[in-house]
Amino acid sequence: MKKKYLMAALLCSICLTGIFPAGAGTASAEETEEITETSEPESAEEESGQEEAEVPEKRPDYQALDYVTLGEYKGLKVEIDPADFVVTDDDVTNRIREEIKAADLLEEIPEGQVQNGDVANIDYEGKLDGEAFEGGTDQGFDLEIGSHTFIDGFEEGLIGTTVGETVDLPLTFPEYYGSDELAGKDVVFTVKVNSVKRMPELTDELAGKVSSDEYKDAASYRTHISEELQSSVDSAKQSQIYRELMTLIANVSKINDYPAELVEYSAESMRSYYRQYAEAYGMEFEDYLKSFFGGMTEDMFEEQVDIAVKQNLRQEMLLKAIAETEELEVSDEEFQAGCERYAKEYGFETVEDFLNTYEEDVVRLGLLQDEVIEFVKDNAVIEEVAETESESGADEAESGTKAE
Repeated sequence: MKKKYLMAALLCSICLTGIFPAGAGTASAEETEEITETSEPESAEEESGQEEAEVPEKRPDYQALDYVTLGEYKGLKVEIDPADFVVTDDDVTNRIREEIKAADLLEEIPEGQVQNGDVANIDYEGKLDGEAFEGGTDQGFDLEIGSHTFIDGFEEGLIGTTVGETVDLPLTFPEYYGSDELAGKDVVFTVKVNSVKRMPELTDELAGKVSSDEYKDAASYRTHISEELQSSVDSAKQSQIYRELMTLIANVSKINDYPAELVEYSAESMRSYYRQYAEAYGMEFEDYLKSFFGGMTEDMFEEQVDIAVKQNLRQEMLLKAIAETEELEVSDEEFQAGCERYAKEYGFETVEDFLNTYEEDVVRLGLLQDEVIEFVKDNAVIEEVAETESESGADEAESGTKAE
């Protein structure tokens, strides 16, 4: 199967996330790219022994208003709590700490006591009734004290120990622990502290190291991290507004039917996507489903495909119906600018490379949806209301009702 059609399916949000079991069948962008680049067999039928229906050359077009009855989409009201989108000093400090740890720039502590927040390299052995139990022993494990990686009491029990010291920690597993053998049981962990690393103070020199010399002083590096976090928070705020607007539109609109050709195209794209994954893993499709989707059969897969396709088409159809009503279109200039933005976001070197992967009509549809949701937002009432104010208003309304 040509890569452009597989990736077009991804761009159109034709996936089973939220339909299939959590964690099943999901892959990172890097994993998807690796599979599509390196694992495409010359003949799908020869490799898998299964016939694969051919995905149509072009994604079927349709008139959304033939299938959608729109409700009101102007003047919608969305309330946002500004407190949910604030970057604090603690947020900045925690991100800097994460960056320092990721760059392996923690400071080695040759002597002294283990403190909360330190990373202790430990050997440990857990025993139940004097016998080592499965999964309770490891060597050279890096444990961040205070991360709650281990059961209660383990990390706390290491605070105050010194490098080279060995201690016994009598602990009790939680009553509802995952292992029946250990749930609620008293055990003893023998732990040796091999070495300790500690978070250093952010100096100009450290800022240069952690940023690969992009920032030469601590203040500018901290400002950079703050701006990066704020950008992420602003994006999250916009995403919440878009989600709530789409929910309001969906609640007052009706999808009467789905375009049959598009449903089949989307379904076949999805089938091809997952079959290619099976081929990349060298597995029969039936075995792939059983292994990665909790014992799912091909019949069950087909049922979920139909559900997922229609679920993922709902937002597209609603936005397209608004575009048709308002006669919104993507101009050539907007298309070029959008391609440049998409190419950068998806990691393509050039727009040409991007368009060699994605169908132009699919890209235009994505850009049109972006334009429509911005139109809806521009015609909506977005209010920033603190949660306490909202609750107070609700309480007053409730009191008024009771008084009546």
